[in-house]
Amino acid sequence: MKKIYHLSLLLIVILITNPLTAQNTANKNILPGSWLGKISTNGVDLRLVFNIKLNDKDSLIATADSPDQGAKDIPGGQVTLNKQKIVIEFPSINGEYTGTVASDSTINGTWAQNGVTLPLNLKKQAASK
Repeated sequence: MKKIYHLSLLLIVILITNPLTAQNTANKNILPGSWLGKISTNGVDLRLVFNIKLNDKDSLIATADSPDQGAKDIPGGQVTLNKQKIVIEFPSINGEYTGTVASDSTINGTWAQNGVTLPLNLKKQAASK
């Protein structure tokens, strides 16, 4: 009887945690691409683009562009995905994006840099051919 109880408990744990794993995998696979958003500071709107890729080790990597400031390919540091939450670090510019994946085309979040945090919602851009 104890054996059946333990097997049942194990099956319940697998069923509960498996959808979460599948969800993370789905998010990891929809994230690659270019994501565009705007921050507004002191009456000026600045576009930010995060270019997210899946490397050969199945990890997410990122660079950033700030077209309005002429900056391109700013190297990203660690990219963390936990359920729907994504964090992209940019140590070279003391910046960090934290967002929640709302859909396969929207991430809602904030940009933090040098002690200032601003709302930054991203839309996935159409892939260029």
